[in-house]
Amino acid sequence: MEPGNPDFNYLPFKVHNNVVYLAGQLAKENGLVKNLGRVTEQISVLEAERQIKICAQHAFSWLEIAAKANNCNIHSILDLRVYVSCNKEFDGISKLADKASEFFIKKLGDNGSHPRSVLAVTRLPQNAPVMIDLRASIKL
Repeated sequence: MEPGNPDFNYLPFKVHNNVVYLAGQLAKENGLVKNLGRVTEQISVLEAERQIKICAQHAFSWLEIAAKANNCNIHSILDLRVYVSCNKEFDGISKLADKASEFFIKKLGDNGSHPRSVLAVTRLPQNAPVMIDLRASIKL
């Protein structure tokens, strides 16, 4: 899945000392987040799960691009942050984050396992329901 270019003035990733610092990834399809709003208000949990998987796919695509540009391979996920736009009553943010974690473990095996933070917020860029960012290592 094509990750798409940033909409504003920032880099999609930066590599320093074999660490890829990845910008926040929204679940864009053909350049747009299709379903907007907060989870359980405008967005179902099922749709949020679908979108978090797209975020993870975009993130992995950028990691592949970063690795290739540096003549390296993706080695491991160092950490993951998951952001969920929701109201204070929603207690499923960790279950949503599991969908992203599962994606990276499936792709990289034990090297896909990672520490993570999960944050509930009132609004994300472009009114997206979910977003992830991460750091990963690359090596020859």
